[in-house]
Amino acid sequence: MEKWEGFAKCPGCGFDIRTGEGERSCAWGDCPYLPEELDVFCAYCRFNFFTMEGNPPCEDPLSCEHAAEPLEHVENVRRWAAPRSSA
Repeated sequence: MEKWEGFAKCPGCGFDIRTGEGERSCAWGDCPYLPEELDVFCAYCRFNFFTMEGNPPCEDPLSCEHAAEPLEHVENVRRWAAPRSSA
C-alpha cells in the first residue's frame, strides 16, 4: 500500500481534498498533512486539475509547464476517494 492510500483527514475536518472546499477543523489554508501524491492543485496558480476549475494565467492549463505533477495525482485522488464515497 502506498503511503497516500492510508491518508485520513483529521477528526472533524470537512475539507474536501478534491475540490479544496469545506470547513476545516484547523486554521491551515491547505491541509499540512496531505501527501504530495494527493495534491491536485497547480503549485503556481492553484488551478484544480481534479475539477478543472480555477483562474489560471495560462491559456491552456493542460499544457502548462506546471501541469504534469498535479495531473499525475488526479488518478491517485480518485482511487483514494472511491472507498470513502461508497461508505
